[in-house]
Amino acid sequence: MPFVAFCKLTHIRTCLCIASVSLLMTITNADETRFSPELFAFQTGFANAQSQLPEDLVKLVAESGFDGVELMGLGQVERFMPHLKQRGLKLHSLYLKLDIDRPDQPVDPNWVSVIEKYGEDLNAVWFHVHSQNHGRSDPAGDAECVAILQKLSGEVAPLGIQIGIYHHVGLWAEKFSDAVRVASQVDRSNVGAVFNLCHYLKMNGPQNLERELGDAFPHLALVSINGADDGETKSMGWDRLIQSLDRGSFDVTRVLRVLKQNDYQGPIGLQGYAIRERPEDFFPRSVTAYRQMLEKVNR
Repeated sequence: MPFVAFCKLTHIRTCLCIASVSLLMTITNADETRFSPELFAFQTGFANAQSQLPEDLVKLVAESGFDGVELMGLGQVERFMPHLKQRGLKLHSLYLKLDIDRPDQPVDPNWVSVIEKYGEDLNAVWFHVHSQNHGRSDPAGDAECVAILQKLSGEVAPLGIQIGIYHHVGLWAEKFSDAVRVASQVDRSNVGAVFNLCHYLKMNGPQNLERELGDAFPHLALVSINGADDGETKSMGWDRLIQSLDRGSFDVTRVLRVLKQNDYQGPIGLQGYAIRERPEDFFPRSVTAYRQMLEKVNR
């Protein structure tokens, strides 16, 4: 082979090698920055399951592809925890009542004993916040709520537990903005606002979602999503605002894109309240839809 031709061939091989290494580094970096929050199932989604035994429900959650569950009330922990551990699933959140009118006992009195026993296995608690003394979204109740949450924050901080303010239609903390307002005043790294897609659409409509969700950082703690219809959502019923994740005309990737852009590090819950289908059917479909949404967001 002539020397000049040999040099050209060597140069081409070197360029191909460099290009291959560059491509490999690009793929590796893409994997490292991939947005892929863990997905957990709400206990509300269990309502129409064929069996209500904790071991059967946990099996369903695992086989559907979820990473864990949310449970409603402290009394559920003892029932579900052994089965969750057996299948390597997480207790991502506990749904608990917080009464700001009772600063002496704002939460279930069993709170301390359950946290002491299972705190290391619990990722977060999210509180639906009640008051008879203050109307919905009334900032006059902020001081009471802030003081309570600061106290609870100190109790769970050593265990690494996150506290979320769960905005819920009809309650004192009714709007997402209420949860963000209170969380910013609490000013604790383990206390933040929960973004609930169905309640947000009911109270706010979809128009300003990206701006309001983006502005909530760094005070966002947890997120819940579900399939929903788009349009005049404030006038819709829960049958249209809470669907399996593979149904509804609302583009849920709008939520996921904002989370990715703001480097959201927490898990995401699937709301299942009042879905009439059996979870044996809509759980696996929702997990598949979620993975497809992540692919679209990461593309």
